[in-house]
This record gives sequence, structure tokens and C-alpha cells, in this order.
Amino acid sequence: MSDNKKIDEALNLLSEAAKEKKEEVQSLLNNKFTNIRDFVQETAEKQGRNLNRIRRQAEDAIDDGSEKFKQATSEIDEKVHENPWLYIGGVAFGALLLGLVLGSSRRDR
Repeated sequence: MSDNKKIDEALNLLSEAAKEKKEEVQSLLNNKFTNIRDFVQETAEKQGRNLNRIRRQAEDAIDDGSEKFKQATSEIDEKVHENPWLYIGGVAFGALLLGLVLGSSRRDR
């Protein structure tokens, strides 16, 4: 056999071995990537459930806060209607104090 034929045979053997190894490596990578993909999907699903749970909790908290706010405004409205002059006097007194504070700070300049 000539040297060229020997080299060609050796290259063919190396090529076949590389193909076999390539298939083994691809199979191994596919299995590993499948495991990684499954893990990522599981994690995303768990996070999605957590996000949904957090979203529901936030919506419940907003609903509760809204209900409490409505109750508080209703109670304040009832109290103001029961004794309006008390609240009118309180607001007038607060405005007077605010005017004194703001007026005195202008005089200090």
C-alpha cells in the first residue's frame, strides 16, 4: 500500500470514530439538556404559582384596605353629620394655627 492509501484509511478510521463519539456526545448532551430544561420548567411553574399566590394576596389586601377605607369614611361622615359645628370649629382653629405659623415665619425673614 502506498502512503497516501494508508493516510486515507487512517483518516477514514478517525472520521468514523469521531462520528460515533459525536453521536454519544450528542445523546449525552440531549439527556443533560432535557434534565436542565425540565428543571427550568419546574422552577418557572413554581415561580408562576408563587407569583399567582402573591398576586392574589395583594388583591385581597387591596380589597381589605378598600373596605376599611370605605368604613372609615362612612364613620367620619356619620360623626360629622351628628355634630357638624364641632368639625367646622376644628377646621377653623386648624386654619388659624396654620396662618399664625406661616405668618410668623415670614416676619422672621
